[in-house]
Amino acid sequence: MLRNPSFRGTCAITALTSFSLLCVTCGGSSHSLSQAQAQAISQELFTALNAAMVAGLTPSGTSTGTTRPSLGQILERAQPAQSSGCTVTNSGQSCNIPITYQGPCRNGGTISVSGDFAYTLDNSGNGTVTVTPAACAVENVTFNGNPNVTFATQFNLQNYGLAFPITFSGIGGISYGPNPTGSCSINVKATATSATSCSVSGSICGRSVSGSC
Repeated sequence: MLRNPSFRGTCAITALTSFSLLCVTCGGSSHSLSQAQAQAISQELFTALNAAMVAGLTPSGTSTGTTRPSLGQILERAQPAQSSGCTVTNSGQSCNIPITYQGPCRNGGTISVSGDFAYTLDNSGNGTVTVTPAACAVENVTFNGNPNVTFATQFNLQNYGLAFPITFSGIGGISYGPNPTGSCSINVKATATSATSCSVSGSICGRSVSGSC
């Protein structure tokens, strides 16, 4: 039986591993997002990611309760090997787990997630997931992907479960308006060290963002 197989998921997302934070000025310094707007955009992106992870990585028939779990709780509960996207072969087990989600933004518009995690229990794995905001409205600003934000993650699989720590890294760009109006870069990450400890850090449009995930 294979031990501690490696699971590598590469996640693509419009709108989560270690990297230096890099941002481009958003359409001129006089037209940049406020701190509150950048923080709200960050929260919207990670909320959508959490919802997509619940849908894709929670075994069928498992109740997640009335409160949406945190990213760390989702990863602790995840049992990819139990997914219908996994098949047993002569050489082991291979999985291709679809990730899909679409929901409303807090003040209008939508945000969606699509892609997949793919891996085999032979120390290899990869995947992509794209989160796409469409006229997603938060804090008096509406944002869209420009063109997208790519999320990447790498972690180990132990006893058919995901092993901490797990980091989701996201880089890409958005456009926004109507006041202010512009476009800018995103460079953020979410680090889950346990089911109860998950933090967000990084930069959106030159503004530092933080929080829990």
